[in-house]
Amino acid sequence: MMIAIRVRGKVGLRKGIIDTFKMLRMERSHSAVLLPENPIYRGMIKKVKDYTVFGNINDETLKELLKKRLVRKDKAEVSDKLVDKVIKNLKEGKLLKDVEEIKPVIRLHPPRGGFRGKGIKKAFKQGGVLGFRESVDELVKKMM
Repeated sequence: MMIAIRVRGKVGLRKGIIDTFKMLRMERSHSAVLLPENPIYRGMIKKVKDYTVFGNINDETLKELLKKRLVRKDKAEVSDKLVDKVIKNLKEGKLLKDVEEIKPVIRLHPPRGGFRGKGIKKAFKQGGVLGFRESVDELVKKMM
């Protein structure tokens, strides 16, 4: 299971990158989507890698994220049963938009304590935040 979090805003973006963000349903900063690992989504993430943080998320962090930040369309409280249903669908390769009761995007807070390192304009390998991480669990927990 992969998670992608948009970190940078929309000022100065090329049209192709804006369109890719729309297809990924990540139109605002600090919005996150859960994606299955397949070549289609890998290509889309590769195109917007300079504006997002993405990586693998473990099961316990995923469950905690869904309990805290998942929003139902009717604004009712999210139950454990619904969270388990969503996780089961995600494991089968479906997307959040395939579950009719919830909104397809997870909105996150800016990270508590800020982004560590050289900020949101440098790649993770250069000491910044952007790009691929083996595990984004620490950042996700700071943003819940």
